[in-house]
Amino acid sequence: MQKPLLIIGNKNYSSWSLRAWLLLKAFNIDFEEQVIELFHPSATPILDEHAPTGKVPVLVYGENDERVMVWDTLAIAIHANDYLTNLDIWIGLNKSNIDNSNRINSAYCQSIVAEMHSGLMGIRSDMPMNIRATARIQPSAACLTDIARVEEIFADCLKNRSKNSYLFGQFTAADAFFAPVVLRLQTYTDASDIVLKPTTKQYCETMLNNPHIQAWIDSALKETRVIKEDEAGEILSLNGVLGH
Repeated sequence: MQKPLLIIGNKNYSSWSLRAWLLLKAFNIDFEEQVIELFHPSATPILDEHAPTGKVPVLVYGENDERVMVWDTLAIAIHANDYLTNLDIWIGLNKSNIDNSNRINSAYCQSIVAEMHSGLMGIRSDMPMNIRATARIQPSAACLTDIARVEEIFADCLKNRSKNSYLFGQFTAADAFFAPVVLRLQTYTDASDIVLKPTTKQYCETMLNNPHIQAWIDSALKETRVIKEDEAGEILSLNGVLGH
């Protein structure tokens, strides 16, 4: 099979691109990546060819009548689980090891992934992903409600698990989908005097130590483009190339 191509946006800003990219990396799916410039004319012909919605990420492979094109991050996750990996992305185990006892975790994982995919608009609005920045915001009530909900999810998933655990023990799609939230919390919470629970801080540390996330961050910090639409709050400091 032809190696899939994942088309993504600027790594400093594109939270949905991170979700798809991290999921493929975490589940050992070999792929090529193509980074486009968000909101830039150079991206238009690429998106016109591959992305019916004009948005990233999009996964493509195959040719002619056998060409597969998957847009939307949740669709990419479902497709990857069905066709591109022997691991079950909802529980992080080999599919041959799945039995009825895994149904609860699988259902919970699918539910919080869908919740992230369709909701938490307060966080998205107030805290756009901006990996290189430390920024102060005045969070809205909706944003604080969303943070409380995220902390509730983390606490429920991590209860009775080891200190450095992912949400369901093994890395799952839930960790991939909440990874941009972790990066948003890093950018804004301390600078905005938003106090996080110890469990949240520990999980954020676990995720930030993930080698794939570290690789994404390293790439993001090398980017130089500033997209004003994705900048929020008072920027207190910058890391990476723009921080020098």
